[in-house]
Amino acid sequence: MKTQLYILKMISIFLLIVGCSSNDDNSQNSMVIGTIELSGSDTAILGNSLTVANIYDSAFSVTGTNSSVVLLDENTTIENGELNSTDFSNGFVIVAAQFDADDNAAVEKTISMTIVKDGDSFSYVCSTPAISAADNTDCGLGYSVDKIAKLIVFNDTTVINVDSGAILIMNGTIDYN
Repeated sequence: MKTQLYILKMISIFLLIVGCSSNDDNSQNSMVIGTIELSGSDTAILGNSLTVANIYDSAFSVTGTNSSVVLLDENTTIENGELNSTDFSNGFVIVAAQFDADDNAAVEKTISMTIVKDGDSFSYVCSTPAISAADNTDCGLGYSVDKIAKLIVFNDTTVINVDSGAILIMNGTIDYN
């Protein structure tokens, strides 16, 4: 049986690569702006920050769980459960989730992230506790997703590049009230 983390990872990669446009859906929280600072060797390619401009917190139809929030760049939205981007050469999708006992998940927290820079795709994952589906990388104590307060905190949050094994550290607070 696939873990929810693996499913989230595959969904974010699928959404970024296969997205298509459709008509409007009002479940999107647009005009939300926040910044996630990045550090690690991959920043030489990716840059030092991600600007979150769109948030999709009704993510069940996209991720398969109500416990996740999808963070997107300014050129990417989710409409009717499908990714819509005006720039598939540069962008990102972050699926951030924090599970509770009702979710019956193998992990407490997870991140599945795909960043596309100049047409090249970079995928990152982590989970707490660390499991093999997340390349045994723990997100860290400073990462949280609070859907009630509408707050996502990345405080020295660690994700791993699934291809190279490079570690990327994320810092920032996304308040989507």
